[in-house]
Amino acid sequence: MSNELKHAFGDVPNAEFVIGPDGLVLRRRAWSDPEALRHDLEELVGPVEHPTSVADLDMPVQPPYESVARGIVPRLDRPAGMRGVRIQPNLEATDKPFYTKLRVEADRGVLTSGSGQLYIGFHLDPLYHMHWNNLAPPLQFEISAPDGVTVTPAQATAPDPEADADADPREFLLQVSGAGSTDEPLGVSVLYYACDDANTFCVPVQQSYTVWLQPDVDAGSTFGQRRGFGPGDRGRSRPGRARGDMRERLMRMDSNGDGLLTRDELPERMQQMFDRMDNDGDGALDASEIDAMLESMGSMGRRRRS
Repeated sequence: MSNELKHAFGDVPNAEFVIGPDGLVLRRRAWSDPEALRHDLEELVGPVEHPTSVADLDMPVQPPYESVARGIVPRLDRPAGMRGVRIQPNLEATDKPFYTKLRVEADRGVLTSGSGQLYIGFHLDPLYHMHWNNLAPPLQFEISAPDGVTVTPAQATAPDPEADADADPREFLLQVSGAGSTDEPLGVSVLYYACDDANTFCVPVQQSYTVWLQPDVDAGSTFGQRRGFGPGDRGRSRPGRARGDMRERLMRMDSNGDGLLTRDELPERMQQMFDRMDNDGDGALDASEIDAMLESMGSMGRRRRS
């Protein structure tokens, strides 16, 4: 999947387009809106006499798939403003599916000067319905770096929970230095033991990835991640979710994928607020500055209502 179509249509994750029979784009919006789409179709095609509702479809409701426990291993509270980087799984080097999805994020220092923090997370792919076998040795990884680049730690072992099995991510925070002098990628190899949730097989898996310390425009935003530690956590409050949604919408305007917003990347109505938001005066807004601005706006709204 090359994402060429996504790039051509503006690189937004939930865009909506109405395309006519001649191939022309008749309607477009950056965020899908079902009510607006229905209005568009009625305007372009005409209203229907009896619109179909979800209840009319009489679709059976499937029970949720039973999986193993979560909330066993605490989530890593990674720094704000990290950006997903390019990853390539080495498909030819394994005969097994990639039961885990590797997520690598770099902070601003890594992306600009080559030194800073790097997040590595191994997340079980829900398509395979797998879990970690904690009766076997825990996941371990090793990183190979080009000459002049230092990654600390270059190898690590995940926690070894008391539970026999779980499906929590295995996450690590690393330090990188010297990466600004080369475009050569990192190599990541991982060894883990996985079982399917139906407990019909368990296998050792050794796989590898190539990682470039360059922003990936298709990696999506990490804003709004849940920071809960157990199954009782319900995520953010409604105001927190609203701020997270707003952060995500703002960061979709990051046209060059550097994890920062400059004045010309903001909507015109927000450009006049830029100097007040740019706390360090460097001409760009990072995640902490956007968070502070949204929190301030929320506080003002609460004071007005009280």
